[in-house]
Amino acid sequence: MEVAVQFSPFIRLILLHMGGERASTARLRLAGKICARCGNRLQDPPPTPGERVCSKCKSPGVHRVYMYYILRDCWMCQFLEEDLKTSLPGRLHFKNAEKIRTIVDKVGNFANLQDRQALDYGLEIGRGGVWLQLTDEQYARLKKQVSGS
Repeated sequence: MEVAVQFSPFIRLILLHMGGERASTARLRLAGKICARCGNRLQDPPPTPGERVCSKCKSPGVHRVYMYYILRDCWMCQFLEEDLKTSLPGRLHFKNAEKIRTIVDKVGNFANLQDRQALDYGLEIGRGGVWLQLTDEQYARLKKQVSGS
């Protein structure tokens, strides 16, 4: 006597799509050692772990900038180039953390819930940082800005 095994539609979808990326490839991608789009090995060591793209896959006109924020008397935001060593002249000062959320919603790069929770945690403890993707125009304004409010 044969017993027919039936799976729910949800389980069938999971079983159909199993066999994706290998664990070793995922580790290299998340460590920033291979391109997140094409999978080619990146030559320079990453300044921080995280997904990166090679120069061929990088979108023209998009600049990746790290925004560091800290709460002192007010919220102070400082910007760093992608190498995390070169500081950009633009600094912003806000009285309210919602302004930082607004900036991040406009130009942030949130791939998953973990990134959003990291922003919320950073605002809760009074310091943190996020990666932003700026257009050429936004990047030029940030580079020439001396101070803002």
